[in-house]
Amino acid sequence: MTIRTILASLVICTLLPVAAFAQGTILVAGATGQSGRLIVTALLEKGFTVRAMSRSAERAASLGEGVEPAVADVTDPSSLSNSMDGVDAVLSAIGGRRPIGSNGFEAVDWEGNRALIDAAKAAGVKRFLVITAGSAGRDGFIYTLPFGPYPWKAKAETYLRESGLDYTIVGPGGLRDEPAGRYGVLLTPRSDYVPGPINRGDVAEVMVASLLDDSTIGKTITMVNDITLVPDAWRAELSAFPLD
Repeated sequence: MTIRTILASLVICTLLPVAAFAQGTILVAGATGQSGRLIVTALLEKGFTVRAMSRSAERAASLGEGVEPAVADVTDPSSLSNSMDGVDAVLSAIGGRRPIGSNGFEAVDWEGNRALIDAAKAAGVKRFLVITAGSAGRDGFIYTLPFGPYPWKAKAETYLRESGLDYTIVGPGGLRDEPAGRYGVLLTPRSDYVPGPINRGDVAEVMVASLLDDSTIGKTITMVNDITLVPDAWRAELSAFPLD
C-alpha cells in the first residue's frame, strides 16, 4: 500500500460519520405503525437485525422475513423486559391515537415511553432514540394546548434526557405519508423550530442515520421539509448539529 493510498483512506474515514452500530439488534417500538414500518425497512436495508414490538403477533409478522416479532404493550411495563434481551438500541416510534384512555396521549406518549426507557436501562441497553414532535416543549405554540399530545411528548423528552441513556430525540413537523428524498429537509434545534410538514420517509431516514452516528448522542433534532434544499444534504449536518 502506497503512502498516497494510506492518506486517502484516512481522509475518507474522517469524513464518514462515527458508526454507533455496524450491525446489531435494534428494537423498534411501534414497529407496525406508519412511521415504524418505514424505520424497520430502513434498518433492514442497513443490515441490522430488527426486533419489532407490537401488541399483535400477527401484525409484527406482517413486516416480513428477517424481522423478529416481540409481542408487548408499552402501557403494560411488565410485558417489556423479555423484548429487551440482547438489544443494542431502542427506537421508539410509539404515539397515542386519542386524547384520553388506554391508547391516549398520556398513556402512550408519556407513560409508554417512560416504561420503555426504564426497561431499556434495566436491561443494560445504552442507546435510545425517540420520535416526538417539533412542537413538544415549546412555549407559546397553539400546538401545546393541554388536550394535545405535545405536553406528554415533552415530558417523555425530559425523562429521556435525565435517564443517563445515550439518547437522540427527533421532533418532526406534521407527518405526511410520503417517501424519503422527494424534498430537502431542514434540521433545526428546538428553539428555532417553525412548524411545517415532513414526509414520514424522511423521518425514518433521519432516525436510522442518527443511530449510525455517535455524534447525534445528546441532541434534539427538529425537522420539516424545505423545497429550497437539496434532498439528502441534511446528512452532512448531523455531526455539526448542536448538543442540548
